[in-house]
Amino acid sequence: MKSNFINWRLVFICSFLVASIFAIFYKIISVQIAESVFLQNEGKKRYIKYRNINPVRGSIYDRNNFPLAISIINYDLYALKGLNNDQYLKLKDNIAIDEEISIKKLFTKKILLKKNINVEEQKIIDGLNLDKVEVEVRHSRHYPLGEQISTLIGFYGKDRAQEGLEKSYDSMLSGQSGRQKYFVNAKQRIISKPIDVSKTIPGRDIVLTIDSTIQFYAYKYLAETIAKNKAKAGTVLVFDNKKGEILAIASYPSYNPNDPMRSIQKNRALIDAYELGSVLKPIVFSRAVDQEIIDPDEYMEIPRRLQLENKMIIDTKNHEKLTPKEIIAHSSQVGATKIALKLGYEDLKNNYYNFGFSKPISVNFPAAAFGLINTKEFASEREVASLGYGYGFTVSPFQITAAYSTFANQGIRKDFKLLMNDEVTSKRIISKISADHTLEALKQVVKIGTGKKADIKGFSEGGKTGTVHRTISGSGYAKDLYRASFVGIAPLSDESLTIFVSIEDPGLNAYSGGMVAAPLFAEIAESSLNYLGYIEDE
Repeated sequence: MKSNFINWRLVFICSFLVASIFAIFYKIISVQIAESVFLQNEGKKRYIKYRNINPVRGSIYDRNNFPLAISIINYDLYALKGLNNDQYLKLKDNIAIDEEISIKKLFTKKILLKKNINVEEQKIIDGLNLDKVEVEVRHSRHYPLGEQISTLIGFYGKDRAQEGLEKSYDSMLSGQSGRQKYFVNAKQRIISKPIDVSKTIPGRDIVLTIDSTIQFYAYKYLAETIAKNKAKAGTVLVFDNKKGEILAIASYPSYNPNDPMRSIQKNRALIDAYELGSVLKPIVFSRAVDQEIIDPDEYMEIPRRLQLENKMIIDTKNHEKLTPKEIIAHSSQVGATKIALKLGYEDLKNNYYNFGFSKPISVNFPAAAFGLINTKEFASEREVASLGYGYGFTVSPFQITAAYSTFANQGIRKDFKLLMNDEVTSKRIISKISADHTLEALKQVVKIGTGKKADIKGFSEGGKTGTVHRTISGSGYAKDLYRASFVGIAPLSDESLTIFVSIEDPGLNAYSGGMVAAPLFAEIAESSLNYLGYIEDE
């Protein structure tokens, strides 16, 4: 007899088991189909790593391809998070660690163990098979000329360009970072060659017009002159007039850009602007000749004292009569005043503008100065006189050097370049006749005037001295602080150099441009011309 009794408990259990099996199969199929892409990506994350590749920074070279700033590849050893005591001691037994490091710290973060490991040390580290250490590539910057040119080149540090041309041309020098991926095993060891995701673009090199040998002369003689005269600071610029190229820019005091404890100094040739005094007189003279308001060789009455309003203008000597050229040669304040008054305020001001004063310079440099001329509708005779002998407005050393090159270039003013691949623009601002007369006046400065110590053996030269009282912020002119300057051209031929030198706060025993700056000009000019192979016709 068959029983109609149904064991519902057994049915329930069997049904549950069947449903569970279906659920498991469903989940497996679901994972394989619906979530396979997600899971595969998650798995890859455990075995695929990425890293950024920093580009090699571009180098800076002088005109002869001598390196002024280069990048050096260094290798640094790091301990990674999770390095244990045994691994650390094993490493320490084989590699000299720079300093003792607590193991506790090694578990918390990535730690630098040693900088600049050599090739042999890298081989030893590879042989130890430690998965919690890493050798990292680092690029460091080196400056072969050191303090001779650091105020111009600047430096790169703390992962950024911080001064000078390194900063001005950072986008060009930096290049573009790349990205690589590579595979690792369960122990996070690299098991494949890196694959480029994006290419690393190295920085571009820059070639300057600077000549490292002339830069050496400029800095050497500048530093020696400052020490000899117990001065505070100084500036030198050397320009190639025909090519429109800058051969040297030296500034003192300087600093060693390779020293991490460097004390940064400014580039006085490009950042400073100040009153230059008598070196501006030839600029005024050239305009007066061009306007035909003076005959450069005709005598003028030059009283020793000239009263203008409430100001007495006084010459150091009683000249009685001087030609305009002799006014420049002997640096007569009264004579320069009479020429300036003949020109008038508007003509004086516009002439200074034409020579590039109060305008941006042609060099891309951080915070480059361009001086200031206080323009007004009307200027008194006293103010016109001050403009005529170089007071009442500021000019940068770069601007006055470029201005004097106009006389060497037969009246054509050039925008001097610092990068070899840049273009040189030019514009005529005075006539060739005026430029020739001005060169003759500058020649007399050295032969019979205030610049006799600028004479160069074997070459002709011309230039102008300048001695001004320095100003103190909020206090006007200081009675016992001077700036001695000389700007000159040598040789007086188609191919020549314009050299500007300035010494700040020389000792009071000798503080004039003729006594302090002119000899410095002669030293730099003679060494530079001989080095460049200049030969002047007799």
